[in-house]
Amino acid sequence: MLAPILVLLVFVSYFLYIVRYAYRIYFSDLEPLSLSEKKIILNNFPVYKKLSVKQKQKFEYRILRFRKDKQFVFNGLISRQEDMALLLSATATMLTLGLQKYKIPAIERIIIYPSQYFSVINNQNHIGEYNLGLKTLVFSAEHVKQGFDIPNDNKNLGVHEFAHALSFNTMFEHSRESRFFKKHLDKVHHLFDAPEFLLQLENSTYFRSYSRTNMHEFFAVAAENYVETPVQFKAEFPKFYDIMGDMLKFDFYNPTSN
Repeated sequence: MLAPILVLLVFVSYFLYIVRYAYRIYFSDLEPLSLSEKKIILNNFPVYKKLSVKQKQKFEYRILRFRKDKQFVFNGLISRQEDMALLLSATATMLTLGLQKYKIPAIERIIIYPSQYFSVINNQNHIGEYNLGLKTLVFSAEHVKQGFDIPNDNKNLGVHEFAHALSFNTMFEHSRESRFFKKHLDKVHHLFDAPEFLLQLENSTYFRSYSRTNMHEFFAVAAENYVETPVQFKAEFPKFYDIMGDMLKFDFYNPTSN
């Protein structure tokens, strides 16, 4: 007798969850994703296809919320600006899908240039950067798009820069989840300083050489690998993979297990 009741409760809870997310989208200040926007998500985010219905509802709502809450500034001639804002919003959402605190207050504004731009901060040309003081991300639209052209080359500018913002976001968030994130970020840093792990890195070509620049770049590059090639990541660096999974509370190798 107990089993049918439990099944019914699970079904009702699941139904109410779906209704809740549908209500939040259709009866809030957010317009639902259009069919063309959903197609963009399907074509550029392989993980989306692996999500459960419940996870997809969550993913779509958070994309809409992020896009609504952040200021997008386009400098220069950039075609299909709406698509670029969608790609970047979906990238941020993908990285925070497992987290309860997903709004990333360390980001208030996102500036997009058509291509490589000159940064007045260090007087150099850049394709992307994060400014903590201004809570601003800056991107080259051309290079953001290139990050999605090859989905498994472990090079995704959007993921890289949002990973930087996430790591610094712990300075703004004081929740239990944020402290947990920082604790695991410290574990990543300890790995980076461990001679045995550094030797493993030297003997592997899995992480590109730029990851050895400093600990911040190491984490950002690792985030790119974690998103794009989770199977290889898990096989070659299982301990590191588990740290990333615990930190983000999302397993790109098996997303429905979250």
